[in-house]
Amino acid sequence: MLHCIPIVFKYFTGFMAVFLASSFASAQWSQEEDAAYAKRFHERFPQVSQPLAMKDYATPARYDELFMGEKLESALQELSNDTGSIAWGWSYRMMSLNEMFHATGDERYLQANVKAIQKILAARDDAKGIKLWTGKIAPAWGSDKYAERGRAIFAVHTGMITYPMFDCLLLAGKEKIGNEFDVILNMAQESLAFHDPQWRDGPGEGEGHYVGLDQENVMEGKPLPGNRLSAMGRALLFSWKVSGNRQYYERALALGRYIKNRLTLAADGAYYWPYWLPLEPVTQPEAKESINGEDISHGSLTMSLPILLASDKQVFSHEDMLRLGDTVTKGFARLDNGILFGDVTGNPKSNPALAQLPARWLLLTPFVQDVSPRISTFYLHYQPTPGPLDLALLLRYAVK
Repeated sequence: MLHCIPIVFKYFTGFMAVFLASSFASAQWSQEEDAAYAKRFHERFPQVSQPLAMKDYATPARYDELFMGEKLESALQELSNDTGSIAWGWSYRMMSLNEMFHATGDERYLQANVKAIQKILAARDDAKGIKLWTGKIAPAWGSDKYAERGRAIFAVHTGMITYPMFDCLLLAGKEKIGNEFDVILNMAQESLAFHDPQWRDGPGEGEGHYVGLDQENVMEGKPLPGNRLSAMGRALLFSWKVSGNRQYYERALALGRYIKNRLTLAADGAYYWPYWLPLEPVTQPEAKESINGEDISHGSLTMSLPILLASDKQVFSHEDMLRLGDTVTKGFARLDNGILFGDVTGNPKSNPALAQLPARWLLLTPFVQDVSPRISTFYLHYQPTPGPLDLALLLRYAVK
């Protein structure tokens, strides 16, 4: 049963947004603050003197040149997540191969991904016999980098790594992968299941979330941040799509409700949120200037599960996607000139260096067409060499 708060909130905010707009107008950031941010942004991202057209910037040939062949083979050598490089590097590479298949229909990208997945599964801690700080050997990818107590398994890492595996299985199908299909599926499911002890139902009706367990001290027993929940939610959702695991489907929906109930609808019609989602549901509109917005890199991960659920017409509505579109056009890309702010609200006090991987916001394009040109302008004018996922998403959503 869906939580009742979003239903009440929907009607409440529709009335209140107009009422509050004038009240919050005086809190808007000044042109001087925006100009100071633009100066810092240009120091971090020098402007390209002769930008390409998008049809020349994002091409299959360029992707192949930069990320396939020998470069792919070389990157697959001696894989390790000790410093998080599989979670925050290879996960994007796997996603990019899936996106390249979406963009081109060329099955060699899926074939390359299957090979990468096999190598990444062979790099799990249990395959290498590496113990966690607890003494356990886990069927997942540990890291020595983040927890004070030593090597730990992080739900966000597991979600990031397994989601593109499930997606690849879904795209390729069992006939094309053969016996490896079940091997990959079972191992990826095993990694997800490692986090079952972290699951908590609630606190609201129909909600659910993961808590920290045996990782960073600050996370212990507390709800994980929205981006970490969303990373696991994507994996759960696609695990269900491949395996039919109903429990994981219900958990993906519960995570979606948990996140949705904690987004703030501002007077400008956009959703905004902090890195740490509030413990209780948000029931009142708020000025975006008063929100300590999540950086747009982590924020793009937080919104990724909502977009997938909205595509399936679950939990999040088309109206919710319009509000997330406004997060882009009225929030961090509000200047509409390629300059992106570091946090979702468009705060000029944010750090320009946090404007990382904004192409992931292109997933909103099927709902809000205005998102694509604002993100594309950043890449053409300020990012001459894109990463693999950036290029693949631009090819899929920005090339006309």
